[in-house]
Amino acid sequence: MKSKSLFFLPICFLLICCTKKADSTLANLSPRTYFITSYGAATSLPDNAVAVQKAIDSCSSAGGGTVEVPAGTFLCGPVLMKSNINFQLDNGSVLKVLPYGTDPAATPSTIVPFIDCNGINNFSITGTGTIEGQGGDWWTAFHGNKSVIRPVMIPLIGSRNAKIMGITIQNAPNVHIGVGRKCNMVNISGVTINSPSNSPNTDGIDTWSPNVSITNCHISCGDDNIAVDSYSAYINIKGCTFGTGHGCSIGSYTTDVHDINVDSCIFNSTTTGVRIKSNRGRSGIVQNITYSNITMTNVANAINITCYYPKTPLSPTADSAQATTALTPDYKNIILKNITAIGTNKAGVMWGLPEQPIQNIVFDNVKITAATGLKAYFVSGAIFKNSSQITVSTGDALNTYYASVLGINLVTGQPQ
Repeated sequence: MKSKSLFFLPICFLLICCTKKADSTLANLSPRTYFITSYGAATSLPDNAVAVQKAIDSCSSAGGGTVEVPAGTFLCGPVLMKSNINFQLDNGSVLKVLPYGTDPAATPSTIVPFIDCNGINNFSITGTGTIEGQGGDWWTAFHGNKSVIRPVMIPLIGSRNAKIMGITIQNAPNVHIGVGRKCNMVNISGVTINSPSNSPNTDGIDTWSPNVSITNCHISCGDDNIAVDSYSAYINIKGCTFGTGHGCSIGSYTTDVHDINVDSCIFNSTTTGVRIKSNRGRSGIVQNITYSNITMTNVANAINITCYYPKTPLSPTADSAQATTALTPDYKNIILKNITAIGTNKAGVMWGLPEQPIQNIVFDNVKITAATGLKAYFVSGAIFKNSSQITVSTGDALNTYYASVLGINLVTGQPQ
C-alpha cells in the first residue's frame, strides 16, 4: 500500500441538503378530452403525426384539456406538445416512432425529437401506455457513422410545471427524457425506461435545471440511468430501481451543481452505483451531495468519484498540478449514508486533482463487500463512521495517495 498524508485537519461539517420538491399539480387544466382517433388516427396508418398534432392543436385552441391515445399501436412521426395539456396514453396503447430513415421531414441536420416539449408550461404526459422508440436501426447507423444525429424522445427546455407519470418509454434512439436548461418544477414519477445495455448514449433521464423530482422509476438502459448535469440543483431522486446502465451519475458537465439527494434506491447489475464524474474545463463547484439508504447488488464499481473523465491517469503520480479556474472540478460536502454493496467487483475510486482535492466525504454506516478495494487519491478529509467498513477478497481495503482518511483501517477495512 502506497500512502501519503496531506495532514489536513479533521473535517467537521453539517451537510444540510434542502431539496425542494417539484409541484406535482397542474393548474387550471380543463376536463375536456380529445381522442386522437377523432382526428383521423388509426392503427392501420403508416404515420399518425398529422392526426395527433390536430388533436393537440384543437385541445390547445380550446384552452387545454386531455389528449388521449386509446389502446392500440399507432405509428407516429414527431409532434409538438403545447401548454395546459395532459397527453394521456391509455392502458394497452403504444405510440411507436417511425423507423429510422422513414420520416419525410428528417434530414441529417433537422432531426427533431419525438414529443417536443420545449418552451411550454403546465403540461403532463401520463397513463400506463408505452412509447416505443424503435432505436435499433438508429444505433446501427450511429455505430457506422458517429456523425449521425439521433433525437431525444421527450426533451424539455425552458419549460415549467411539467409532469411525466406512469408511462413506459423504451428503445430510444438517444436519451429517453431530457430535462434541459431553464426548466423548473419538473416531476417524473412511476416511469419505466427500458433499452438494451449496449445501446449507445441511451440515458434514462438527464437534468440540466433546478427543482426536479424523480421518484419510483424503474430504469435500465445503455448509458447513465440518470445523469445530473450542469445547473442542476435541489434534485430529489427517491425510490428508484436501476438495472443495467452506468448508474445514478452526477456529470460529466458539472457547473453549479448542488443539493442533490439520492435516497432509497436499488442498484442491480449497474456498472456503477455512486458516481460523480467530470474533468478540467467542464466542471466547477459540486457540493452538498447525499446518497442514502442505497442497496447495490452485482454492481461493477460501488463508488466512482473522479475529476478525470472519460479516462483516469495510469497512476496518481502521472499528472501534475495545474492552475485552478472556475471550471476546475471542486467536489465537496458529500455524504454516503446507510449504503450496502454486495457482489461488487471493485469498491471503487475517489480521485481528486493534485491542485484541487476532493473535500469532506462522510461514510456513515456504509458496508461494501468487493473483490478489490477503494482507491483514495487527492482526498482532503474522508471520515468513516458508524461501523462503516470495506471487505475485500484480495489486497488492501484502501489504497491512498495524498489523502486524509479517518475511522477505518486501510489494510483490513475494519472500523477503527
